[in-house]
Amino acid sequence: MVHKLYSKQQGVALVVSLLLLLAITLLAVSNMKRTTVQEQMTGNLHDRQLALQQAEAALLVAERTLDTAPLPGGPVALINNAGFYDIPDPVAADRWAPGVPATWLGAPPMNTGLANPAIYIVEYMGDWAFPPLCDRATTPPVGCLQPTFRITARTPATPGRAEVTLQTIWRR
Repeated sequence: MVHKLYSKQQGVALVVSLLLLLAITLLAVSNMKRTTVQEQMTGNLHDRQLALQQAEAALLVAERTLDTAPLPGGPVALINNAGFYDIPDPVAADRWAPGVPATWLGAPPMNTGLANPAIYIVEYMGDWAFPPLCDRATTPPVGCLQPTFRITARTPATPGRAEVTLQTIWRR
């Protein structure tokens, strides 16, 4: 009688051990998949940070170009040079929008080989009052209206790489 009971239990132990092995295998595969996704997310974040640094460097190059523009015209004299545009047409598509033909200037690359070099354009936005509402005074103070520019910098998109577009408003 003991012999019959022992032979029935041998099959149950095998089934239980196979089920445990299956559960452990599924857990291991799930963890490997999760780790792979996290690694891809980390790589994408790193790539985006490099692209952001490239775009910020392009903004600085454009700002320095405007800062050092020769007098008497100053930064306004740069308008209509390559990459420098006059006041945007409010009904036309933005010059910085994808597919709109514009001459973009290249910024010196940072992180060479790790991210696409950035490009930028500069648009004259007219003379803005600074400080705000100073132009409403009976006699506006000297320097109240200042030329203002919009700088757009971006890292061009390539398959599998991050694209970043930054804009800033600049005035002296």
